[in-house]
Amino acid sequence: MLGDDEERKARGVEKLRAGRTVEGFDASATSPETVVSACNSFSLFGDGPFVVLRNLDAWNAAQKAVVVDYLQDPSPGADLILIGKKLGSRERLLSAIKKSGEVHNFEQPTGKALVRWVVGHAKKLGLDLPEDVAEDLTTRCSGDKMRLMQETEKLALYVGDDTATHDDVAALAPPDVQSNIFAFVDSLAAGERDRALRLLEDLISTGEPALRLTFMIRRQFQLVARARALLERGTPQKEIASQLKVPPFVARKLEEQGRKMDEKDLEHALALIQTLESGLKGGNDLSDELQVEMAVLKLSDAPR
Repeated sequence: MLGDDEERKARGVEKLRAGRTVEGFDASATSPETVVSACNSFSLFGDGPFVVLRNLDAWNAAQKAVVVDYLQDPSPGADLILIGKKLGSRERLLSAIKKSGEVHNFEQPTGKALVRWVVGHAKKLGLDLPEDVAEDLTTRCSGDKMRLMQETEKLALYVGDDTATHDDVAALAPPDVQSNIFAFVDSLAAGERDRALRLLEDLISTGEPALRLTFMIRRQFQLVARARALLERGTPQKEIASQLKVPPFVARKLEEQGRKMDEKDLEHALALIQTLESGLKGGNDLSDELQVEMAVLKLSDAPR
């Protein structure tokens, strides 16, 4: 099972399992020999083993080759489920799987399609979730479908027979780091110093080290700058998402931020962040938190 839709992959495993006991492994902490050994074992009740290996991408070519050899003569009655993000079209393991089994690709919906999925999932739970509220929830969860499922279930219990509102989403679904960074950059682009400082406090409270937060903020500004440059060339939105290697809903947000900040704003922001990074790496005697706060004050004073 390949792709980034973890929810559909989980449902696929349950469907194939059919009530059998799962022997689960993670490729980042398990050798291929251990997995093959599990496939060759049988229970006292005569059931073939149902072996699930997650995080297949963690194995290198030599490790995958062990499974390729096993698939030349697999154990009768055994089911081996390999779960990962992708396999190269020329990989021997992909060819071996196609010969002895099946390959299923589960790609997660993005953008408006993901929002519609959330609305539909909420309906199954008996929750009236308007599309604009679902979009707010999707943004707060940075498009993470598994988290969206959990937050929608929480909303259904909290709201009951009422219609979910933006306030309900704000109360129950705290934005993750990436979502907060989007909002943080939004506030800087608008020159909203107080809001930027509040969001900074939220970011720091996540426990992320100041240097890592700074790196993520710098990357955000770099993406905004690239999105702005592509917009000026008349690049279509789908192509912007492809070139920046981000989901469509992220590309839309970058476009919005790129329209709010001109080239001078972005150059000013990136220069300040570079200075901050240098200070956090030992070039400044002030505390990390104070350095970040001072940088935010300067960023929110950027000329508009």
